[in-house]
Amino acid sequence: MQHMYFFITTAILPFFRLKHQSWFISDGEPVVSYKQKALELHHQDLAQNHKDRKWTSNGVYTNPYEYTSVDTMSHDNMSEWLYSVAKSVIMSVLFIFFGPIFIVIGIYVKYKS
Repeated sequence: MQHMYFFITTAILPFFRLKHQSWFISDGEPVVSYKQKALELHHQDLAQNHKDRKWTSNGVYTNPYEYTSVDTMSHDNMSEWLYSVAKSVIMSVLFIFFGPIFIVIGIYVKYKS
């Protein structure tokens, strides 16, 4: 009986994931590190206040000593990706163990709205 239950819930899981994607996939705002925020604030400050100074031409700031990349070397999107994978795995395991409860909640949400 247990093998049949786990087989059925594992077979239903992909279809349930397609129907209720927000339960399994994180779609929040991207995580921005403090380094990237500081670099963006620095560029805003340069664009607003540092006109007609060294390394400027026609009010455009160019610094030959600045890094060639506009992004910092950080792990901004990695933490968001890890959170999404962890949420997906945990919700999938919970669905396999408590499948009937998830199905009842899904039907209730569908008919309530």
